[in-house]
Amino acid sequence: MRAQLATGLGKLVPLEDLPAELCGCKLIMAVGDMVSLTLLENGFKPDLVVYDLKTERRPFTSLTAKLKDMEGVDRKVANPAGQISAELVREIARAIDRNVPTKVLVEGEEDLAALVCAAMAPIGSCLIFGIPGRGMALLKIDEDAADQARSLIYSMEELN
Repeated sequence: MRAQLATGLGKLVPLEDLPAELCGCKLIMAVGDMVSLTLLENGFKPDLVVYDLKTERRPFTSLTAKLKDMEGVDRKVANPAGQISAELVREIARAIDRNVPTKVLVEGEEDLAALVCAAMAPIGSCLIFGIPGRGMALLKIDEDAADQARSLIYSMEELN
């Protein structure tokens, strides 16, 4: 499923195209430390930032100062690598319902949070996430994208 997740959702978008691409987005969601830092450093104001202070499994603290400058609610959740925890799902749902930007620090791994965001966000929202070694991907949430994300989530093996 990793290959499908890396290439099947969204399209690679260069930084210079983001202003036009994000115009009119109902909600802007950023998943991943490098993507979040890039957006914040370039004046974008995401409604939701999901991060874990790591990039490619190495510590990444460059985002910390930018997040302190970002207004909004800070939350922390646990989410083991390669899984989607109920706690992560609940916090993303709450963040989507808030009228205040939300920063979610994931203890564990945040990669699969992009699927949760795509499955739960209102139609017309935009999700930006990183594809290691390739760049930033943008997914504009429509019914098809939400259905595809839900289908991927439902097809994941449940571990007890």
